[in-house]
Amino acid sequence: MDTTIQPDQMLAKELLDKLINHFGVTTSSKDGGYILPNGELLNLNRSNLSAKQYHRAVTELLPEDMRGICDEVTIVNLMVVTGIIRYEATGRVHVAMNPTAAQRSRLFSIMKYRDNDYLVMVSDKTAATIGERRFKSPSAHELLEFFEHCYHDKKQYRVDEFALSKEGEDYILTFRPSQQAIARYDASTKQFTAQPNFEDVLELFRQQIAKSQL
Repeated sequence: MDTTIQPDQMLAKELLDKLINHFGVTTSSKDGGYILPNGELLNLNRSNLSAKQYHRAVTELLPEDMRGICDEVTIVNLMVVTGIIRYEATGRVHVAMNPTAAQRSRLFSIMKYRDNDYLVMVSDKTAATIGERRFKSPSAHELLEFFEHCYHDKKQYRVDEFALSKEGEDYILTFRPSQQAIARYDASTKQFTAQPNFEDVLELFRQQIAKSQL
């Protein structure tokens, strides 16, 4: 069996080690800000006003080629590479890779029996939202079913994250969070093209063009 560590695995380990060495880990869900793949919590001292770290603090540790046009995109880039999950104990969870069993267990322990509900947002590796649901004290099975639906069924993109525009007779689709033109419709050839990783958005692109022509 090939046990060679792949470059992306090496980068993930390097970044995780850097995060842990810099922030440390905690058992307090109120102090954590990210859930590591092994279920541990990255310590952002969120409950300590004098030592509190904001979620974007992690972006300062990343190499330049992982930085996006804004901190939110950069954080998603980090979540995709390392598999970490961003959360706020007060009611928000952001996932960019299908959670590990240890992460689901930790999420369940954070969210169960709480008075407040949690908005769980799911992104794909481009930072596009492909799932969103509010939970209140969910069962472990509910969480598993939701994540499986997001990552294994047909992607359901949020229309408001994309903008349609015209360039002459051609159409351009822009991904708003990164302000990036990601797909094009060539009116002369009637061909659709998309940037790598955005091929799944072509169906949405076709629908948007059809609506604009009504």
